[in-house]
Amino acid sequence: MDENTNLNDWVTNEMMGGRYIFTKDDIAAIQLPISGQALQNNLSRLVNRGIIVSPWQNFYVIVPTEYKLRGVVPPTFYIDRLMKFLGRDYYVSLLSAAELNGASHQKAMIFQVITNGKPIRSGIKNGSRLEFTLRKDIPITFIKQVKTQTGYMNVSSPELTALDIVAEEQKIGGLSRAAEVLVELCETICWDKAKLPLLAYFSRATLQRLGYLLERVAALQQADDLFALVKLSGKTLRKTPLKQTVAITNDMRADNRWKVIENYDIDIDEI
Repeated sequence: MDENTNLNDWVTNEMMGGRYIFTKDDIAAIQLPISGQALQNNLSRLVNRGIIVSPWQNFYVIVPTEYKLRGVVPPTFYIDRLMKFLGRDYYVSLLSAAELNGASHQKAMIFQVITNGKPIRSGIKNGSRLEFTLRKDIPITFIKQVKTQTGYMNVSSPELTALDIVAEEQKIGGLSRAAEVLVELCETICWDKAKLPLLAYFSRATLQRLGYLLERVAALQQADDLFALVKLSGKTLRKTPLKQTVAITNDMRADNRWKVIENYDIDIDEI
């Protein structure tokens, strides 16, 4: 039996046992009679044949039967194992999280993840675009686990998702898109006192902008509840621009409650 057949058999056995994800270290641990460049060549052959994909260097996913025709394995299938492989805390975020939290119309063309540590290069991995955003502190308490085909993955709660889409609005298509997402998210958001610690992870300006947008989309109860939490947190609201990158002029008014300077027009027609 040649080396390539040994590797093929091992991959087949892993799939039959319901194990779809492996690393080069896993192969080394079982001591197949193959290593070095020969192992890399055989792995490359399996990739070329569509039997496995490699979303990351030395990290491999066996392509399940239901994905063979497309040749693309969705990131939900392997993201948890990948982030553990990279040794990072993480959570699925922004539009990817919004869809998983009930904003069913928010189909993202990219899979968005927030993580900590050193920068990770975003890019297209086997047909899926992965986008990584760095955060120094991950709010673990406000992350939930969502079941996947291979286990579970970390996903931001509706409240954390709402704050993220405002804080990182440039990564989801702008503030009008953020408002559009909030319309759908509002059904699952609850700004009770248990969410008070979450506010500490975000700037005063982000909280103000979120409150302002909630009022603009007529989520008045949500806006009232958030305002009560902000007051409870002790944060003092000061005049801040709605759009950070747009200049402020003297004729621009500030919202009475949230102190948000209206230097950007939210396109309500799209909501």
